[in-house]
Amino acid sequence: MSVAVSYRMLTGMAVAASLLLSPGAGAADAPERVKTVGILTINPPLPNITFSRIGPELAKLGFVDGRNLAIEVRHAGGNAERLPELAAELVRMKVDVIYAITSPAVQAARVATATIPIVGYAMHGAVEAGLVSNLRRPGGNVTGTDSMAIDLDAKRLEMFRQIVPGAARLTVLSDTTDLSSPHHLKNLEAVGKGLGLPVGTLAIARPDDFAPLFAANAGKPLGGIYPLTSNTMFRYWPRVAEFALANRLPTLCEFRQMAVAGCLLAYGPSLDYLNERNAAQIDKILRGTLPGELPVERPSRFELMINLKTSKALGVTVPRELLLRADEVIE
Repeated sequence: MSVAVSYRMLTGMAVAASLLLSPGAGAADAPERVKTVGILTINPPLPNITFSRIGPELAKLGFVDGRNLAIEVRHAGGNAERLPELAAELVRMKVDVIYAITSPAVQAARVATATIPIVGYAMHGAVEAGLVSNLRRPGGNVTGTDSMAIDLDAKRLEMFRQIVPGAARLTVLSDTTDLSSPHHLKNLEAVGKGLGLPVGTLAIARPDDFAPLFAANAGKPLGGIYPLTSNTMFRYWPRVAEFALANRLPTLCEFRQMAVAGCLLAYGPSLDYLNERNAAQIDKILRGTLPGELPVERPSRFELMINLKTSKALGVTVPRELLLRADEVIE
């Protein structure tokens, strides 16, 4: 059973048929060419979350799905190894833009084409991972947004230290398919060393890895869990939250949605904001701007979320200073 799913909403044949049925339709009335955006991602899209909403965002800018826009979704069913063949499929379809969700999809698209524009969603360490040559003027056919995950590590670990001052270590859960993970881990180790907080590592590569990994580490002194967000980590975050709560481990995360779903503390940019900025980039590209001339955009505002329900379940007291700084406290 194929996990590559097509959501093409309008075809050239449908447009032609509508013209034939329209009284008086002629060359002067010919509609603009339907533009196609191919979404490339490891996992099936979650409804109403981040990149699943690229259609509504593009509609605000004049590209309406079913009228002058078609969207093709290709997901790898959790297996990053399938991304290259799916990227090649989108290239054969001659889509106008590939919207690649996180670094592995961007890399697969880069290998598949040097000409079709690629817009990367929530990249981090894009230069270090070789996805672009420069954030301000990326050149080539890749641009997108940067979640600044690596840049915010120091603040996240400082806040973790405030909440759990006696923690002997922090365990980072990484996704080995994310090209930026090695750079992220190296930075975390340096930040942790400065705070006197040793950083250990556990790793997954696909959804099936969570169960055996957690079974092997249940009851171990992991200190706390910090999942480095990838497409897989974000989608399957509830599994991580369940393991952490069962083992009374405080959790540190990057995004609001993860705090809502049980993470003790989350600090990072709004994923909806990143999606809006990606939509603006896609809009410009569909209107003729070269992707290499569009800077990789970085957020300037960040959200601090604290889940008091989780803190109570863990028996952890969140300092009043952090509660006052929080954009939202979940009770």
